[in-house]
This record gives sequence, C-alpha cells and structure tokens, in this order.
Amino acid sequence: MHPVGSRLLLFVVVFTAVHLTALGTTLLPDEPTGITFFKGSWKDVLAEAKRQNKPVFVDIYTSWCPPCKRMAKEAFPNPKVGTKFNVHFINYQLDAEQGEGVQVAKQYAVASYPTALYMAPNGTLVHRAVGYSGINGMIDQADHMLALPLLRTTIAKGDRDYVSGKRDPTFLKKYLLTRQALNRPASDVLDDYLDALPESERLAPETMAFVASAIQSSTTRAFEYLIKNRPDSLSADLAQQTLATTVSSALNHVLDLDFKLVIATSDEVLLETVIANSERNIASAKPLLIREEAQKQEAANRYRLVFLQQTQHLLK
Repeated sequence: MHPVGSRLLLFVVVFTAVHLTALGTTLLPDEPTGITFFKGSWKDVLAEAKRQNKPVFVDIYTSWCPPCKRMAKEAFPNPKVGTKFNVHFINYQLDAEQGEGVQVAKQYAVASYPTALYMAPNGTLVHRAVGYSGINGMIDQADHMLALPLLRTTIAKGDRDYVSGKRDPTFLKKYLLTRQALNRPASDVLDDYLDALPESERLAPETMAFVASAIQSSTTRAFEYLIKNRPDSLSADLAQQTLATTVSSALNHVLDLDFKLVIATSDEVLLETVIANSERNIASAKPLLIREEAQKQEAANRYRLVFLQQTQHLLK
C-alpha cells in the first residue's frame, strides 16, 4: 500500500489531535528584500503559476558559472530587483547539473549559463535569455517580458503599491477586486482589508457581505472573522436571515474548495485543518447544538475516507 494510504487508514481508526497555529497570517518585512524563490518541484511551481495566474521566472545556473555567482550575489538580493520580480513573477531556480534541473535544461535547450526562462501562467515558454546583464538589465528584461501580450494580462493595477505597503481600506478593496478579475488569489489582500478597517465598520452588514463574496479559503483571517461574527439565521429580521444565508454559503464553499485542494495536492496537514475548520463551522452555525465526540469523529473520518479513496485513485 502507498504510504499515504497506510497513514490515512490509521487516522480512520485513531483520532489524530490537531493543534492549529495562527492561520493565514501575513507578515510584511520591515525592509525591502531581494527575490523570493519558490520552494518545491518543477511540477509544483507550474501548478502555483497557474493557481496565481502569474508568469514564472526560472534561473537556470551551475555551481561553477562565474556570471551565475555574480548574479546571485549582486542582483538577487537587490530590493529593486526583488520588488519587480516578486510582484510580477513566481521565481524559481534550477541547477542544470542536479536533480530536475538536468531534464528541464535539456527540455528547453539550455546550453549556456545563466539562462533565464520566462514562462506564461499556463506553462508556455515565452522567452529564453542567456547571460547576466546587471541589475538594470534584469529589470529592463522583466519590463520587456511584461509588455508582451501573453503576460500583459497578468498585471494587476496596484501590485507595486501593495508590495510597498499601501494598506488603506479603499485601495485594498479596489485592488482585491482587480486581482479577482485576473483570477489571482486575493486572500492576503482580504485579510489586510479587514485589518485596515476602522472598528466602526468591521461589523457592518455591508462589510460582512463583501467578505463573504470575496473569501477564498478557510485558512484565512477572513474565515475567522465570519465564524466569529456570523449572523443569527433564526433572527426575526429578514435582512439578518439573508445575510446569515450568504455567510453560511460562503463558509461551506471555501471549505469545499480547500478540500478539493487537499485531494489535488495530497496534503494531509491541510486535510486536518479542513476537518477542524469544518467542525468549527458547524458549531458556529448551531451554537446551541452540543455534538458528542463520537459525532465529531465520524465527521472527521468521512473526510479522511474520501481523501484516501480519491488520492489512491489519482495514484493509479
């Protein structure tokens, strides 16, 4: 049996306690930083580019290449380069002589180093650039790439301001809608929007309805906000009833999205988070209902069994 399957079978028999840390916390650096490189496999980075609808910058290097070392020392830590590339690209590095880098370098006919590959969000190679032309040259090259029709549509107005720390609610709301229109994730922006709102507006029905319409995941502060401030579905006020239905639908929807992501990525940690958040969703919807531990366990095991069945099917 696959290791995932054996571990999940054990979960079905014995309940695994899950200790959740603060979810969806966004930490903003005090000072500008250089390029942040994605950690994961080649398959993972292409999937992440598709998920975020962002192009990929791939640095293909070797350990013995002098220009590669110079670029790594000079350009990658540079704040201007970091801002440009972190805002607009998923950044990735591959050693052409190690691991997956060997096959990727061969696939894209890389023969000189460093070579930069610029990939569209769908994985299509847009441009291949050889050599290192300095900090300004890298920034100019990125601007040229982003001006191409295939990549121009991935740029959201406000990207630079957001990365620079602009956090007033009006800007964040507009920026969030812009990112959503480009099919780019916006959970971080929604969380920042909630944090930036004055206390007098946080519990307004309009705010709650907007958060319900924009929420994309249960691993966010927006989920915590809706769970904590959920309207009473039994209220005599028709507007409150309608809002309660909207919030319930949103919470159920993001739990479903996260569970689909669990299956697609075989992520057991996220699975346990979804199980815990699902239970919290039930408790929030029916605060007077006292669920026995056996009921909670049964609901958790249903999730685990579906996960096991689906991931085993994908492995065949």
